[in-house]
Amino acid sequence: MQNIEKSYDEVPYNSKVFKCSMPENSALAAIIFGLKTPKIENARVLELACSMGGNIIPFALNHPNASVVGVDLSSKQIAKAKEISKKLELKNIKFEVKNIKDIDKSFGKFDYIIAHGVYSWVSDDIKDAILRIFSECLSENGVAYLSYNCYPGWKGKEILRDITLFRNEGREISADESILNFKDTLKYLKNNAIGMVKNVIDSHFDDIVNRSQSYLIHEYMEGFNQPNYLYEVVRDAKNKGLEYLCEANFENDIFLPINDSLKNALEKECDKNRVKIQQFIDFITNRTFRRTLFVKDNFAKNMNSEANLKFETIDELFLSGKFSYDFAKQSYKNLENNMFMPRGMGELLESLNEIYPSNLKIGDFMGDFKKVHDKEEISAMYKNIGYSIFANLIEANLCKMKFLAPNLEKPKIKDSHIKLLEFLKEDENTIGFFTPKYDNIGLNKDIDYEILPKFNGKNSKNDLVKELINFEKNGKFNFVIEEKIVKNEKKIEQMAEKYINDKINMLSAYGLLV
Repeated sequence: MQNIEKSYDEVPYNSKVFKCSMPENSALAAIIFGLKTPKIENARVLELACSMGGNIIPFALNHPNASVVGVDLSSKQIAKAKEISKKLELKNIKFEVKNIKDIDKSFGKFDYIIAHGVYSWVSDDIKDAILRIFSECLSENGVAYLSYNCYPGWKGKEILRDITLFRNEGREISADESILNFKDTLKYLKNNAIGMVKNVIDSHFDDIVNRSQSYLIHEYMEGFNQPNYLYEVVRDAKNKGLEYLCEANFENDIFLPINDSLKNALEKECDKNRVKIQQFIDFITNRTFRRTLFVKDNFAKNMNSEANLKFETIDELFLSGKFSYDFAKQSYKNLENNMFMPRGMGELLESLNEIYPSNLKIGDFMGDFKKVHDKEEISAMYKNIGYSIFANLIEANLCKMKFLAPNLEKPKIKDSHIKLLEFLKEDENTIGFFTPKYDNIGLNKDIDYEILPKFNGKNSKNDLVKELINFEKNGKFNFVIEEKIVKNEKKIEQMAEKYINDKINMLSAYGLLV
């Protein structure tokens, strides 16, 4: 454990939010399979190996009546998490330096437990402790989230890891040198490998070279990275009194990436056992990573064997999204994911457009819809909504999210996120810049740390454009086109105006303007 702590202190992950690990998503997945979990607004949430809190601080900020706890072995990262939560003036979250093996039922009960990015990177006794914590500390109707590298996809990637570990064996080298050696090895293999190794490097090269240093260090150069088959994880969880609910990306459980003939054959072979079917699909698709949800075995007795949403259940959900009508396709497209929506949903989608990025309770919309439509049209709307939720075509939530219409002429970023910007300007390699909808926004460190705090409700768009031009004139950054610095003042003014307008539109869409 000391080696793990030392490793993550020396090369910490940039801690960011993972939307699919959030309690809102776990609760929605449970509802889809017929289970009702504790309310999100006042939920008790625990994250194991929370790093600097980048995954659970956004949840705590969204839900001030919830109670949130993060634990991690790294004292440095916990100290940073406390610093960030203090900066954001959060009263409902606490962080503790704690060995996972020391946590037992005396630590308390939690409605949602998150273990993201830890299970594959620890020894078997700690894996066992994680599942034991799920069993002992999860409330009776709670949901636990577990992510992990999985086989068979990681069988090939292990070849690259083994080559890297062999090359570094017995050498005392820095993280930077390790990364250079690794990328050098990849390029050599790309140009010279044959057979299976060539297939592996061709499949993963582009993805690997674009990954962060921290990801490469902890995936390919750590002492621990032990993937598992899905069935192994589910078996071990079952021994702790837990049952498989579904994947956090629940559409993968509902819409299998195989043809109907193979689906029928698998259902017959596996006697419709969802875990066995999923395992065979992992073999077929060469899957490398899973995000699995578990519930307690007694709670699972009420679970549906298939995804199903009753109309009255749909009424309690909230939807959001921004849509445009494609005249060529004669269909609406969700502008957030570029997916086309089922036909017949136009009235709902236009209603969502009017209040975007806020969400709309389906029951409120359907109350009006039922007044002017017949039973067949009402049933079709419900079925389309259910399908869209199952397929992740539209964002669904159990909680109301209301964003006030911002003053776009004098834009103002939320106070909490101004404070976050101030923190990240001084210490950017900590957590990500997140949104209320759990998206991560990439920041231009040359510009955004300077200009975004000026979005304070006092400066007009013209004022912001002038500020940006002044930053450019003072040498804080340059506008660049095709790798050449722009010097034409008219062009600089146009680019500054576009940059400010794009930022305003982006921040508004993410619900960050008030």
